[in-house]
Amino acid sequence: MKILKTFLVVFILISASQTFSYDFVKNIKVDLNSDGKIDTVALSISKDGMKYTLSINDSKTEGKFEDGECDGFAVFDIDSSDKYKEVAVHTPGPSDDDIYVFYWYDGKSILKMGELSRWPDIKGNGIVYVKDWMGFWQKTEKYILDKESRKLVKVPQEFYYVGIEASVDKTFPIYKTRDLNDVVANLKEKSKILIILCEPSLQDFQKNRYLIKSETNLLGWCDEKTLLEKVSNLPLAD
Repeated sequence: MKILKTFLVVFILISASQTFSYDFVKNIKVDLNSDGKIDTVALSISKDGMKYTLSINDSKTEGKFEDGECDGFAVFDIDSSDKYKEVAVHTPGPSDDDIYVFYWYDGKSILKMGELSRWPDIKGNGIVYVKDWMGFWQKTEKYILDKESRKLVKVPQEFYYVGIEASVDKTFPIYKTRDLNDVVANLKEKSKILIILCEPSLQDFQKNRYLIKSETNLLGWCDEKTLLEKVSNLPLAD
C-alpha cells in the first residue's frame, strides 16, 4: 500500500510539471492562410534572448518577453474548420513557466491573437485548454477562438475543479459559506477529506477558498492557509 501511495504521488507530480511537447523552430515554409501560396516564416532573436522579430513574407512584428528567453515558434491549427493556421512564439520562462504569444497572418499583416501561459492543449476545434500548476493541484482554463476578432478569449469560471484527496493532521473547522461563517463540522485528526473545488483569490493565494467533503460526507469551506498547515499528503510542488 505504501508503495502504491508513493507511486501515485510521484505520478501526480510528474503530470503536474509536464509541458506539452511542441517542436520550436526559427524558420519554416508553410501556407498559413490557405491561399495556395507558401509563406516564409522566420524569427530573429536579440542577443539577450528577450526581444524577437517575427517575419512572415514581407510583414514583420516585434515582441519582448519580460522574464525568459525566446527559443523559437511553432505552427498550430487552433480551428481546423477555418482557413488559417497560427504561429506561437515561445519562451520556457525561468522555470518552465511557458509563455506562448499567438499570431495570425491575413495575407498582408501579422496580427496578435493573445498570450497563453503554462501548458496549452490545442484540440483543433477552436478551443484551447490551458493547465496551470497551483501548488498542489492543476487549474484548467478554457479559451475559445473568437471567429470575428480572431482573439483568444478566456471563458470565465467562478470555481475550479481540484479533486485531491488528503489526510487531516490537525483538526480544523469547515464552514457553511466562503466567508468562513457558520461552522459545519470540525474535521477529525487522521480522517480523510476530498478537496473538491477552489475559488481563487486575486490578492493572496493563502486566501483561496476550497470546498471540502469530510469523511462523513459533509461539505464546507476553508482557506488555503489552513490546508497547508493542517493537512498532509498534498502533492506539493513549486
